[in-house]
Amino acid sequence: MRAARVFAMLSVTLAFAACSSSGKPASAPVSAGAVATTSTAAGAATDPGCRPAPAFGPGTSTHHLAVAGADRVFLVHMPRRPRAGMHLIVDFHGAASDMQQQDIYSGFDPLADRDGFVVVTPNGIDAPIRQWRFLGTSDDIAFAIAIVRSLVHDACVDPAHAYATGISSGGAMTASLACQASDTFAAFAMVAADFYLPPICDRARSRPIMIFHGTADPVVPYSGGHVGTPTGLPVEPAEKTAAAWAHHNGCAPGATRAHLSAQVTRLTWQQCRAPVVMYRIEGGGHTWPGAAIHVDRLGLTTDQINATDEMWRFFDAS
Repeated sequence: MRAARVFAMLSVTLAFAACSSSGKPASAPVSAGAVATTSTAAGAATDPGCRPAPAFGPGTSTHHLAVAGADRVFLVHMPRRPRAGMHLIVDFHGAASDMQQQDIYSGFDPLADRDGFVVVTPNGIDAPIRQWRFLGTSDDIAFAIAIVRSLVHDACVDPAHAYATGISSGGAMTASLACQASDTFAAFAMVAADFYLPPICDRARSRPIMIFHGTADPVVPYSGGHVGTPTGLPVEPAEKTAAAWAHHNGCAPGATRAHLSAQVTRLTWQQCRAPVVMYRIEGGGHTWPGAAIHVDRLGLTTDQINATDEMWRFFDAS
């Protein structure tokens, strides 16, 4: 099965420690089009109000965009029955991982087929390992925005319902989009990496925020410190970051805690302009909660909550 074929690769990926803080301003216009190069599913009935471009057939296909002079690649999973005004989830992989691995790891595609939304899983650039340049104004921000524009133009996506998520380096990329692309994305969910950086984030719109973080994360420490090594990127405690997003969204101080299970505590803030929810995974590692694939060297993967299911419900309500 597909999951078995990538398990060995996933066991050495998803690390945030190697992420670079470098990023350069976008220096060239973004292409508006996308070209499919492969497709993996048969055709199906289409909503009369939706006319996806031929490249965006049902199933999973590979597409390219020119961004700042570079050829950027991403997967698109279209539901079997496309319809007008579909929602879009853009899902970012961790450092040293790739779009195929993340597509399997997070597992949004079956939900997309069931509920009729679109999933995009982009590839980062090797520099020196594949990752996301999430600090500063970078070509990766331009790439994410270009993906949304392309899918709105060519694949029946509602521009008011694009959402971003990711793990590790992809979680940090999601946080950066929450700060720098809140006009493009309607809500954000971060796994195993999250930040709030004033004054950049202060200028963002209030958007729904969801965070998952394990208390025993061996890469991005829950209680704050440095990523991976004593000289790695500094990070604030996860709950402090969540509280910063809550403050940004105008919430009342202090979170309400609900112990959902032995491993899962939900923190929610009240009276917000846009909701902020955090899931504290007791003993959880640098992993995607509820994932079928477990990466033991990165710690516990809880089966007491499914991040994919929770995110989709959260996005769908946004």
